[in-house]
Amino acid sequence: MPPAEPPPAQRTPLAELRVAGRAVRGFRATIGGNPVGANAEIVRALLGANPRGTRFLDPAAVSLSPEGEMLDAWGRPVFFHQISSTLMEIRSAGPDGRMFTADDVVTP
Repeated sequence: MPPAEPPPAQRTPLAELRVAGRAVRGFRATIGGNPVGANAEIVRALLGANPRGTRFLDPAAVSLSPEGEMLDAWGRPVFFHQISSTLMEIRSAGPDGRMFTADDVVTP
């Protein structure tokens, strides 16, 4: 896959992942544990579909696909990797579009 166009200056990949990271940490502190599931399920939980009905993520602060998945700055779904009940890695495949390569953008 050829590299994607760089993201617009106002949407840095790391900034978007940090928004998601803050939402996950808020969820964990309030609900206890990380939200679980695939990207769309995690996003739904962060948007308020959780036991308390609390919204941890502002949908205007991130890009969402029609299926409800959070997208990275290149328009690809981010990967939520639950490492433990208290740590979740959030990863963008970066410009090359392939996960777990040197250009990935990652935030815990």
